[in-house]
Amino acid sequence: MALGLVSALVEIPLFPVHKTEEERYAFFKRRQIRHQLNSSPIYVPISNYEDAQYYGPVSLGTPLQNFQVIFDTGSSNLWVPSHACTAIACKLHNKYNAAASSTYVANGTAFVIQYGSGSVKGFLSQDVVTWGNAKVNNQTFAEITAESGIAFDAGKFDGILGMAWQSISVDNVVPVFQNLWAQGSISSNSFAFYLTKQPGQSGSTLTLGGYSDSLSLNDWNYAPLITTDYWRIAIDGIWVGNNKINFKNIHGIVDSGTSLLVGSLLLADAIKKDVGTVSKDCSNINSLPAVNIQINGKNYTMNSVDYVLELTSGGQSECINGFDAMVMPAQLSDTLILGDLFIRKFYTLFDFDNKQVGFATAI
Repeated sequence: MALGLVSALVEIPLFPVHKTEEERYAFFKRRQIRHQLNSSPIYVPISNYEDAQYYGPVSLGTPLQNFQVIFDTGSSNLWVPSHACTAIACKLHNKYNAAASSTYVANGTAFVIQYGSGSVKGFLSQDVVTWGNAKVNNQTFAEITAESGIAFDAGKFDGILGMAWQSISVDNVVPVFQNLWAQGSISSNSFAFYLTKQPGQSGSTLTLGGYSDSLSLNDWNYAPLITTDYWRIAIDGIWVGNNKINFKNIHGIVDSGTSLLVGSLLLADAIKKDVGTVSKDCSNINSLPAVNIQINGKNYTMNSVDYVLELTSGGQSECINGFDAMVMPAQLSDTLILGDLFIRKFYTLFDFDNKQVGFATAI
């Protein structure tokens, strides 16, 4: 709307986006590659161990050194055990040997990261990462020399590949996925997790560069991120049966590296109280209430078969409530981590460009 007219001209200086011919060439080369790859996302197979660990392949170095890692949307760094590590966890898993790689570049910066299940420490290095059928050049990662936590000792995985935002990356290392995108290997700055619903079942897939139409009902709904650290969204409310949990300003963190639905203490205790006791012998699963989690106006229903985890060992089964409690820092009060149990029910898209998470009913 024009409120007045003036005769003066306003001149705004414009500056070239690319300062050199090399930058300009690299930009258009990446654009050309993305155009060629427009209909070809990268599919990475994921293994399912007892519904508790979902992990998949990645390789480091030249020639390839192969590892199994958890693709973790709750952290942002890649790490694998170092050849120099003598911890029990390292002895039980594949280790990276820098001396065996012709593309290794030394870094040496100290690295320490704490998870809910333990901690690791070591130092940074650089090498080529091969992920799916794509190579990520000059990727900084951590070689681990010490691991603390039974999860690392008993885990089927060798390391962790973080897929959250760089803002929570230890030592401000650029995450692998962001380098994959920056180097032009994928056509969309997003990825999607499809997790199978049965222990050991094949078919779980991580799609790099978009999502697959064939893995859901395509009834997509999206939730904007609250912040760009974790994949953190607002939860409108939580109902157990017909009872609404009396909490306001609930946040959700969509985390492929967490097996269960883990809440801050008071929130999780309130949900578990209304759910009731889950019989260890699994005899009352069908009588437990549904849990509705409302996100951006859409209800996502977790029936008892979705949130009860059935563990089998030695031919014996035991059921546990998939809602669990954990002490969280003050900034994560009233937070529910939507882990693998939720992602199994709802095919999940993590979208960097639009700063949002999308959910569709998995098939």
